Amino acid sequence: MSPYAFQRRPVFEERPHPAQGESTCIQPFFGQQPNGDGACWTIVLAGDYGRLTDVMTPEETAYTLARATAASILPPLTDLESGSELLEYRVPLRAYMSKILIAGLVEAFDRPEAAAHWQQVAANAYACVIGAGVAAYLDTTPGSETLSLRYANALASVLAHVHRAAELPRSRLFLQTTLYERFDALLQNARLIAWAWLAGGTINPRLQNT
Repeated sequence: MSPYAFQRRPVFEERPHPAQGESTCIQPFFGQQPNGDGACWTIVLAGDYGRLTDVMTPEETAYTLARATAASILPPLTDLESGSELLEYRVPLRAYMSKILIAGLVEAFDRPEAAAHWQQVAANAYACVIGAGVAAYLDTTPGSETLSLRYANALASVLAHVHRAAELPRSRLFLQTTLYERFDALLQNARLIAWAWLAGGTINPRLQNT
């Protein structure tokens, strides 16, 4: 029997994250990605290899892609309570996004309008300023795609000694808002790229070696 015969429809709801205790495996493009088998894994695998139309309608695919936003993917900075937590903020994208959406995200850097605020700082790394002395750093090394924050040396030294949220020298809400805006600009194009691959029923070339 074809693995694509096991169908599971995505959950349509307004919450960006499931309630505590519920399964986090409810969307094929974002949220904690499954690493086993079963119906949810089948949807993710189908999407990665251009077979999503076997298990989802075009309308369901468009809906779930549209819900892949920075707010639904990135852990909020406003939940961090100390300077050390800000310094250690790190998001392994493969734990929260599907392979095809990550591939679309990386390809979005080839589009000037999507990467307007991002600057390439290494062969597989991009950065953008999100606050005074603070930059978002996106490592696109295949298989290890990660979003983290980088700080000016003076600010990093101050943050290392801040143990309460009220004493933080930067507004977490401001940094989060700017980070989400910059990441959403990339995601907007990543969704379009992923949709083009899925609608065409093609295997994303960036996935063949991952």
